[in-house]
Amino acid sequence: MTLLPGAGDNTDCDLVARLWQLLNSPSSGEWYLGSIIKNGLRVPALGIDIPPFPDVAIGDIPQQTMFDWAAEHLGIAMSDTVLTGLGTFSGGDVVCEPVSGTETDVTLTLQFSRVDFYGGYDVGASGLTGCALAYAAAQLGYPPSSAGEGGDPRLELAAWYRDDPRGLGQSENGKVLVGTYYLHEDTIDAVTTAPASEVPAAGLYRQVLSQQKRSADAVNASTAYYQQQESGEDPPGRPPEIGDRPQYDGGFKTYVYLNMAVQQMREQAGLPLEPGNEFADLQNAMAQFDDQIIAYQEDNPGEHDTRKIMEYVAAAGQLPDEKRAALGLRGIPVHAPGSEEVVGHVQPWPVDRDRALRAHAARAPRAQAADDWFHVLGEFMDRSQELSLEVAAAFTATSDNKLLARAKSITIRIGALYIILGNEGGFNSRPGLYDQVTYWIANTPSFQDLLISKLNAGLNSRTVLDHLSDALNAGLKKLGLQERHAAT
Repeated sequence: MTLLPGAGDNTDCDLVARLWQLLNSPSSGEWYLGSIIKNGLRVPALGIDIPPFPDVAIGDIPQQTMFDWAAEHLGIAMSDTVLTGLGTFSGGDVVCEPVSGTETDVTLTLQFSRVDFYGGYDVGASGLTGCALAYAAAQLGYPPSSAGEGGDPRLELAAWYRDDPRGLGQSENGKVLVGTYYLHEDTIDAVTTAPASEVPAAGLYRQVLSQQKRSADAVNASTAYYQQQESGEDPPGRPPEIGDRPQYDGGFKTYVYLNMAVQQMREQAGLPLEPGNEFADLQNAMAQFDDQIIAYQEDNPGEHDTRKIMEYVAAAGQLPDEKRAALGLRGIPVHAPGSEEVVGHVQPWPVDRDRALRAHAARAPRAQAADDWFHVLGEFMDRSQELSLEVAAAFTATSDNKLLARAKSITIRIGALYIILGNEGGFNSRPGLYDQVTYWIANTPSFQDLLISKLNAGLNSRTVLDHLSDALNAGLKKLGLQERHAAT
């Protein structure tokens, strides 16, 4: 265990050390963390009742377009996926750091002897993909996962810009924009739907969205007109224009609160604002998207129709440093805790365009095959090697001097997934196809990224975090350490 320099007279790391000695030792019996995960823990006298949680439901993986086979597009979807084996916990390490007189940050690194990822798969000739368009769905106040569903014409319009080659897919920049969303889809969904009690800025973000009806109606009218034109129709009248001052102000306010919400969730997870973590990469992408809007407004004052904006999207390049300086663009804003006040900036880093384009290609919708000539159902299994979980937890002293633990976030550490598809015989009519599919799964970074992102999202469910919090608090109760200054 690593004890970092304390904050004042906060000695709670001494209590955390004793707690970890209990939970990390197989000789602790039912109090061993591996036993709690596998079998649960029930001690009525101490008010402890934790159910087993060795399995975590990950959910469905929407269909991904793989490659062409016999002039058709092949896609793969996964369903009812599960991560199992958390009960094989085999030990771990702790880093403990007091951050104030009453707050202590703890990072747990948990190791496992065997964790499996499994579920059903569907390989077929149709490549029709169901997914969400980030910004449009968020602007309408819907969870991103609902884009294109339920018959709402605004979301159907957003889905057209996402999916149709005549929409954002007509330019490389447009594909990068959509692909960047795909890479951050789960994080956007988690941030925009987070309870305001846990992420206050998320509640403010939704409140601001609800006040943007006038802007949403104007955007809907302009973008619908362009869609009709590109689809060969002849809409009546002049193309509606957008971009007046209230619309820009409302859009900027929306960005401020969304960025604040992402920052709050990133800080709760104990992650820095630098490349390599999902929250920071999302903040970086949003900041550069907002910078492009400001540059467009400066170069093209007044209101314009959607065609003008789409032409700008297609041709826009990285903003030069001198242009950014002239516009007063200082980087990714850092807000004071719980405030709109900006107390600093971090210089943005380049968006990985190649990775975004791969993500777009993997999710790009294809025409439905006229004849469903090939279709294989089966189950898959991945033996997750060298998997570990990094749990960020906070230990807080309450006003009555009790010490309470709360698991805030989980980050999975894993190498490439090695997926083994069952029902190999289902591919017998197409020699060599089974090998090609398994090779694509193993060697397509965007698909591997998607699977790992889904695993992270499943592990960060409120249920899993609550069970881990309960296990930590149960250990404190067992040792009599729920009172901060219990005799040592």
